[in-house]
Amino acid sequence: MNRLINAMVACGSGIATSTVAAGNIQEIFDELGVRVQLTKCSISDIPANSDGMDIIFVTNNYRGEVPCPIINVTSFITGIKKDKTVEKIKETILDILKN
Repeated sequence: MNRLINAMVACGSGIATSTVAAGNIQEIFDELGVRVQLTKCSISDIPANSDGMDIIFVTNNYRGEVPCPIINVTSFITGIKKDKTVEKIKETILDILKN
C-alpha cells in the first residue's frame, strides 16, 4: 500500500491534545504500514483546511460538514475505550485504501 493518506488532527488550540492524539494515530498508520501526512490544527480551522483530507481526527465534538470521515479520538486523551477507537480508525483507513 503505497498511497499517502492526508489526515488532520484537530483540538481546541491545535497544540496540546492534538499532539498527544497525533502520536497515537501515527502508531496506528505505522502498524498498518500505511504512509500518512498528519496536519495538526484547531477545531475552528477544520472548514478552511478539510479539502484534500482523506480523514479528520478530533479531540472534541465537531458538528460541521466535512468531505471525508471524521473520527473523535478523545479516548486517546482519556484512555477510556481506546481499543474501540483504534479498531474504528483501522477499519476507516482500510476503507479509504479500497476506494
